[in-house]
Amino acid sequence: MGSQSDRAREVLLNSAEELFAIHGIDAVSNRRIVDHAGAANHSAISYHFGGRDGLLRALVERHVAEMSLRRDDYVAGLSETPSIHDFVRCRMGPLFDVLAELPRPSWRAHFLAQVGIVPSAVEIMKAVVAESSLPEGLRFIHGEAEGIPEGVLRGRAYLLAHMVTSACSDQEVRMNEGTHKGDWEQVGRFLIDAAAGMIAGPVTSPDGAIRYPSMPYL
Repeated sequence: MGSQSDRAREVLLNSAEELFAIHGIDAVSNRRIVDHAGAANHSAISYHFGGRDGLLRALVERHVAEMSLRRDDYVAGLSETPSIHDFVRCRMGPLFDVLAELPRPSWRAHFLAQVGIVPSAVEIMKAVVAESSLPEGLRFIHGEAEGIPEGVLRGRAYLLAHMVTSACSDQEVRMNEGTHKGDWEQVGRFLIDAAAGMIAGPVTSPDGAIRYPSMPYL
């Protein structure tokens, strides 16, 4: 009985992720998700997740859990004096590992991009990430790093969150269409290099002219 319930729950999650990615989170009804999943019980989302917020939280928790499982290997490989590039790779590398292991077509990157534009979904993402067991050593935007003030680090992390999610969403669409011939390892290496370069770039406004909040994606 439990395994059937788990399978039904997973099908609903996959259906919601796909529909949210394609149409937007606010544009998709619970009924549409249930129908897309092929479920006969139209109250299935309430039954399995307690409602729409519970469904969104379960989607985010699944993604964060999948990343956390892969992050230990990255952290274990850190040297005693890791560079900003090392830190960024530990934070972002698991994302590309997760994306690479999804079946094609996949919707995860586009779903995450949709999460970033819906305030209630952003709050769910922040809450889930805050509850996750991110190693203290990877919280490098909290404090000064290599002479870069915390305010500047936070602002850059905010911009990077949007840059990475947008770029990954675009690449996922192209991969689904068959118009992008590369793979997630190549995309990941490029974006990690770009992100590390942006984080470590020269600082000419040390007090942080734009005070963005830190975002949960990196």
